[in-house]
Amino acid sequence: MKQSLTRQITAGIGMAVALLIFNATTSYRNTLKLVENERRVGHTHRVLTELEATLSTLKDAETGQRGYLLTGEERYLEPYHSAIARINEQVVELQQLTADNNRQQQRIRNLKIAIDSKLAELEGTINLRRQQKLEAALREVKSGRGKQIMGGIRQQIATMTAEETQLLQQRARESQTSATLTILTFTVATLVNFLLMLAVYYLVKRDQTLRDNAEIKQNQLLEQLEHDRHSLQLTEERFRLAILNAPLPIMLHAENGQVLQINSAWTEFSGYQHSEIPTIEDWTEKAYHNRKSLVQADIDRLHQLNSRISEGEYMIATASGETRIWDFYSAPLGQLSDGRSLVISTAIDITARKQAEAEIRMLNATLERRVELRTNQLQAANEELEAFTYTVAHDLRAPLRGMQGLAEALLEDYRDILDELGQEYAQQIVNSGQQLQELIEDLLAYSRLSRTDLSLQVLDLESAVVEAIAMVKADAKSSHAQISLQSPLPAVIAHRVTLVQVIANLLTNAIKFVEGVSPQVQIWAEELELPQEGETDRDIARKLEMQTVGEWEHSQLLMASPLLPVPMIRLWVEDNGIGIAPEHQKRIFGVFERLHGIESYPGTGIGLAIVKKGVDRMGGQVGVESQLGQGSRFWIQLRKHDRNADDFAGGR
Repeated sequence: MKQSLTRQITAGIGMAVALLIFNATTSYRNTLKLVENERRVGHTHRVLTELEATLSTLKDAETGQRGYLLTGEERYLEPYHSAIARINEQVVELQQLTADNNRQQQRIRNLKIAIDSKLAELEGTINLRRQQKLEAALREVKSGRGKQIMGGIRQQIATMTAEETQLLQQRARESQTSATLTILTFTVATLVNFLLMLAVYYLVKRDQTLRDNAEIKQNQLLEQLEHDRHSLQLTEERFRLAILNAPLPIMLHAENGQVLQINSAWTEFSGYQHSEIPTIEDWTEKAYHNRKSLVQADIDRLHQLNSRISEGEYMIATASGETRIWDFYSAPLGQLSDGRSLVISTAIDITARKQAEAEIRMLNATLERRVELRTNQLQAANEELEAFTYTVAHDLRAPLRGMQGLAEALLEDYRDILDELGQEYAQQIVNSGQQLQELIEDLLAYSRLSRTDLSLQVLDLESAVVEAIAMVKADAKSSHAQISLQSPLPAVIAHRVTLVQVIANLLTNAIKFVEGVSPQVQIWAEELELPQEGETDRDIARKLEMQTVGEWEHSQLLMASPLLPVPMIRLWVEDNGIGIAPEHQKRIFGVFERLHGIESYPGTGIGLAIVKKGVDRMGGQVGVESQLGQGSRFWIQLRKHDRNADDFAGGR
């Protein structure tokens, strides 16, 4: 602030001096301009005077000529001779006075020609008077030639006089303007100088006031500094006591390995006094034994950090020979007065926690083995149940075909014997047999999806959809359904037969559950980026189970692998059917789950279960979005064929 004010004072004085110089310079220039204008005004007056004198001289010559013509006496020619003697000098004087004006120079040349003509005319009439007496001279005068020449001369002199008068007025105005500007400039500059001097005076007074205030503040700051120094001493003492009495082990160590201080907790947990570990080398020698060099390198790197860091877990040996596990955290504390960096390291004894974690891992591993065993037992039971279902469904087909054949034969061979009620019963047997046949076929298809090994491969999704559309072509034609496909569709990883069956079941479902309108089915696909789970908790538990206590040193807790984005293709099948209430949308994918009676909508109740089973076996997902009366949008989700991933795998 003080330096800024000094600069302001200096700048004010400099501006005042500069303004004085500017004022003097401007006034001098305006005075010179005023003098020059006055000189030019006087010059113009001389030109006007000379023009009048020239015209007067011609008049004198003309007067002498007339006197001589009337009297014939030579003494009347004296004005004429005097005018002739002066006229040329006057013309030359005019040429010199108007040398800076080209127009006037041209007029003077024309004037000189006219004057010469006039003088010649005067001389001619005088000669006629001398030689031929008065009558001849009067005839020449009466011809008007001399008057005409004199009129031209007067006109030329009047034109030159008008221009000089105009110049005179212009130069008079310029002189007046210069005088006014000089007075105005001098007045303004003087006023500004006066204001600047007032400002400088104000700044000087202010500077003096600020100096006095600064001196007072300086004294106050010195007092405050003394107070702060005393407070800092108290703070440092509290900080030292806080470190010494902290419940966690704390060490302060410098860049060259010197241990500046350890607190009582460090001594309590490790058993070492400060005198026993004066340097980091002594500490690593006692606490880490043969791992000394590795730990020493880790500690040396701490002095290159700029922020707090978690070093991890280390196994140390205490003075009593006990093995403990400490979790270390360190942070930089700046530099000492000699330039060495200072680091504070804090430790947490986690030995008890690690032992508890080991016990938990052992229990988790035991529990997982039990869960795995139970899962295998359940899987075996499911496989036996699926085999039983397949066998029953397969073995039911033979007697079912016999029953259907006998019922059809009864209708064909004994129709005339059977009454109407008997024919109806026989027909119901045939219809029930057909329904049971469809149910058995669906059960076998569902069972095969569970039992058959599916070989997944890269498939053209569009060709699979086209094949499925062809499979339901008859049903679509009978119900006047319109199926539209938005091409192109990408390649996916799937099993072709299963994928075609899944899509065909979805199309059949979309065509079937429509009421009062022609079925409208839309098929399209979109690409999604979904996360794929990495390492599972079971994998982590197995790794932890294999670790020993000695492997805990300098290791971090295992975490699950990050989620990896996987490109997926979602195929949508949208219809304009009756829709599905939200509370029923999950159970429709179960076996034998029907929301409507068979008399309303035919079917076995297994079609969507086959869809879910098939998609599950291909590693995908299935779902539906629907509202009652607003149609449904079923979707299946499969992995997209990634050409870049295949190229990368082939390169490895």
